[in-house]
Formats: sequence, C-alpha cells, structure tokens
Amino acid sequence: MARTKAKSKKKTTAKRAVKKKTATRKKATAKRKVAKKKVTKRKVAKKKVAKKKVTTAAAKKKAAAAKKKAAAAKRKAAAAKRKEAAARKKKAREAAAAAKQKTRERIAAAAAALAAAKAEVAAANKRQALILKMAEKKEAAIASFVEKWSKKEMAKIEKAMKPAKRKKRRAKKK
Repeated sequence: MARTKAKSKKKTTAKRAVKKKTATRKKATAKRKVAKKKVTKRKVAKKKVAKKKVTTAAAKKKAAAAKKKAAAAKRKAAAAKRKEAAARKKKAREAAAAAKQKTRERIAAAAAALAAAKAEVAAANKRQALILKMAEKKEAAIASFVEKWSKKEMAKIEKAMKPAKRKKRRAKKK
C-alpha cells in the first residue's frame, strides 16, 4: 500500500507544475488584447455619437411609426378578442336557449301525458260510478219483481188452498 501512494503523489506534482506554466503564459496575452480593445471602443463610441445626431430625426419618425403600428396591432388584437368573446357569448346564449326550449318541450309533453292520464282516470271513475248506480237499480228492480211475483204466487197458492165453490144444481123439471 505504501508504494501505490508514493507513485500517485509523484504524478500529481508533475501535472501541477505543467498547469502553472501554461496559466501564466495565457494571462500575459490576455492583457495585451484588453488594452487594444479599450482603444478601439473609444473610437467606435465617437462614431456612434456622430451617427446618432444625424439619424435622430429619422429614428424618431421610425419610432413614431413603429409605435403607431404597435398601437394599431394592439387595437386589432383587442377587437379580435372582443369579437371572439362576443361569438362565444352568442354561442352560449344560443345553447342556453336551445336547452330552455328542450326543457319546455319536455315539460309540455309531460303535462300532456298527465292531462291524458287524468282524463283516463276521470273516465274510469265516471264509468265505475255509473256501473254502481246500474247495479243498485238492478238490485231494486229484481227486488220489486220478486216481491210482485211472490205476491202473485202466494195469491195463487191461497186460492188453491180454499175449497172449491160448488155450483148450485137446479132441479130438473120432468
């Protein structure tokens, strides 16, 4: 184990030395580039200021036109949104009206069915009342008939029970 640790230490120190050398070289070149950039930036800035003075009027016009276009686009988008919202509301209203109509039709159909059922029940009740009345009349008629008939029959029986009347015989003349 001691041997492997010693080997690894040697390798790492060699790598560090190489890294340090390369890093110092790069820093020196980078500083030179930065110095050159500062000089060029100043020149470019002066040129930009001169261009700005010339193009400010044109830029203002362009900016105003761009603002107008943007405002028009916003108005157009808002109008499209309103139109879409109105279309959605109209569609919702139509759907609600259709649903209301459907429910009205269902209610009307149910009311018609209920009225028909009520009429049928009323007719059945009336029929039943008439049948009861007829049955009562029938019973009364039967009772009166039976009473009359039984009186007649009883009269016949009474008559049969009485002894027969004898006819008076007249004496015959000779």
